[in-house]
Amino acid sequence: MFRLPGVCPFSTHPAVRAVTLTVALAVAASACDAQQPQARAAAPKAGTTSAAPASADLAAIEKALSERFRGAPVRGLRASVFPGVFEAMIGDDLIYFDAKVTHFIVGNLVEAATMRNLTEERSAELKAIDVRQLPLKDAIKVARGKGERVVYVFTDVDCPFCTRLEQTLQEIDNITVYNFMYPIDSLHPAARAKQKAIWCAKDPVAAWLDAILRRKFDPNAKGDCPNPVDATVELGRRLGVRATPTFFLADGRMVAGALPKDRIEAALNAAQARVAAPTK
Repeated sequence: MFRLPGVCPFSTHPAVRAVTLTVALAVAASACDAQQPQARAAAPKAGTTSAAPASADLAAIEKALSERFRGAPVRGLRASVFPGVFEAMIGDDLIYFDAKVTHFIVGNLVEAATMRNLTEERSAELKAIDVRQLPLKDAIKVARGKGERVVYVFTDVDCPFCTRLEQTLQEIDNITVYNFMYPIDSLHPAARAKQKAIWCAKDPVAAWLDAILRRKFDPNAKGDCPNPVDATVELGRRLGVRATPTFFLADGRMVAGALPKDRIEAALNAAQARVAAPTK
């Protein structure tokens, strides 16, 4: 996984590391060939994929991908905006490649006219979860204003970027935040015990805000009540949470990092619009 700004990284599953390393090595060996221009190819409309290939062609391409990546999960296979180039998510990485998978590229595809990061948008779409399946009873809920915009945050009490995100969320109105306790043991060995104690406090919301915002924590507090922290760590791993803070929007799209207020506001509003849009 490429290091994300504004996050505390979680350890990656060995299978994912292997796929990422394979992709990176292949890019280093083949980037020059992969960038050869297509002669006389008509450029597709900005932000759209090129003409859809036949289902039989896609089946053959998917088979070639599975063989190349030794059975790694393949999602979202389709033609890219470049004629003759396809895209798919292998594990957690969106890659671009030719029909025979002889060359492939990992990196960000940006639409020049708008500077939209198409790779980021497509990755978020493919990694989206069904937020209705999240166990909200296992989260610490904080609401402000009407609370109409909802976000689900996987957070570590000792992660400085989580504190930064919480500080920003304090400035946002009309929001409901579900905080899932997600300690990263390898970076913050005391966090798990702290977050269990926060959950077991008489007022978990107050204990959470004191700890994450003001670094106030009772060292004698005990986390020996029934609590969901261990289960939440396993849940986060299954959902692909690889760093803190990571949050899911109302439409299930994943966002990693302590984003500035304007970007969070935009993401919240866009997610609400997508949820409200009629299903095609």
